[in-house]
Amino acid sequence: MRTVKIREFEIPVSAMPEVANILNESELANSITGTDDDQEIIFVEVSYDKDDEDERSAIHAIDDVIADHEDDEDDSDDQGEEN
Repeated sequence: MRTVKIREFEIPVSAMPEVANILNESELANSITGTDDDQEIIFVEVSYDKDDEDERSAIHAIDDVIADHEDDEDDSDDQGEEN
């Protein structure tokens, strides 16, 4: 039995190319639902089968990409404050 879950991601614009590659390679159903006011974040809904290991791996990969880009932005902010 398939258990479909829907997850909404808040993806920094800088991470979108990597996330798009993951979505394309994994063939996960997805849709862009909007952006934030500053157009720095893209909201994307992704449907996946929680019992499918490959699909869960793709979801975790997206989480990792987003976290990496958020860390990079935090590092940039910290460096800007030091100057």
